[in-house]
Amino acid sequence: MKKINILILGLLIGLLVSCEKDKNESKNYSFNGKAQKGPFVTGTNITLNELNSNLGQTGKSFTTTINSDDGSFSLSNIELNSDLALITANGFYFSEIYGELSGATLSLQALTDLSGKESVNINVLTHLIRGRLEKLVTDGMSFQEANEQAKSEFITFLGVAEPVENDFDNLDISENEDYNAMLLSFSIILQRYTIWINEKPTLTAELTQLLSNLSTDFATDGLIDNRALIDTLLYNISQLNLIDIRDNVENRYSSLGQTVTIPDFEKYIAKFQEKYSDNLYTSFTYPDMASPDPVIAPDEIPNILVPSDTVFEYGAYTLAAIIPLNSNLTVKFISDNNNYNYSLGGVVTGWELINEYPNGFTINSQRQNDIMSMLLHLESAGEATIEYYENNAETPTFTKQIRWE
Repeated sequence: MKKINILILGLLIGLLVSCEKDKNESKNYSFNGKAQKGPFVTGTNITLNELNSNLGQTGKSFTTTINSDDGSFSLSNIELNSDLALITANGFYFSEIYGELSGATLSLQALTDLSGKESVNINVLTHLIRGRLEKLVTDGMSFQEANEQAKSEFITFLGVAEPVENDFDNLDISENEDYNAMLLSFSIILQRYTIWINEKPTLTAELTQLLSNLSTDFATDGLIDNRALIDTLLYNISQLNLIDIRDNVENRYSSLGQTVTIPDFEKYIAKFQEKYSDNLYTSFTYPDMASPDPVIAPDEIPNILVPSDTVFEYGAYTLAAIIPLNSNLTVKFISDNNNYNYSLGGVVTGWELINEYPNGFTINSQRQNDIMSMLLHLESAGEATIEYYENNAETPTFTKQIRWE
């Protein structure tokens, strides 16, 4: 009888050991990915750390490097005992804001479940929800449940009402779908634009700090309610040049030999403004007085775009307008002669300028819900036609004839 009991005990122990062995059996994983703020560049380091079910690191890691300036990387035939991993990209990236490479390296991370995945992308959204995922898993959620909740919470913060089925690590700024536009819009508003060259070396450090502060605020309760952080993002939006940014991204991929359709990121920037801005303009506004350059020359001067004003004296004027969200404006200044009786000068703030001097010029809006301005000098005597095209109108919404003496 004792021998039978010992035999049964041995069988049970063997069964338990076998089950534990099966549980910890390693599997091979192979997948591709992209690391993007703008796209990270060749030479960026990619590190994968294996995680246990509690999102703790097991000590097993693998490394590779980005092999293309579009941010692409791959990991092949790596052995892991867990489906969960932390993937980190550290390197230089292409700045959508400036159309050039960053002056310093940036680190972005993604927590992911590798089971069944052929691609895993790293971006600012995967980075920002990491702390929230860790908090929810610590509180008892499965990784899949935590990922769905964190994704939903962050989408709500962005002011997006429609659900996003894709995980954040499936998003790609070079693909033309709404959820990719959401990623690109937030990537853009995280970074400050400045005209001062001596400020540019600190921009990536500022971005790293902002990402950390946003992640910390979000991790605790799935909310970002620190008004100073939100105001920082709104300020960043107020300095953006959206046409230039779209051109920068398209030109970058074109230079890499890739034809891409950049998604409609502008509307997601407007959603964020709509949710958090204290003042929303509902009509096209042409203020009587405005600064031609709010940064360098804050003193206000008359605005030549005021529709009711048609007679002027020679001197300095501003071209200033504020347009509502999800709107655009084109203004054409058509000189009635080519006597070189006007000139443009100073910094162009918020406009795209197409200069046809001395026959005139065209300006296109690059911002919404914030003032756009530039300096115009009227010289000697002259006349001109000013045409206003609101919201892609094919014929002028309004036209005025002006003269100056």
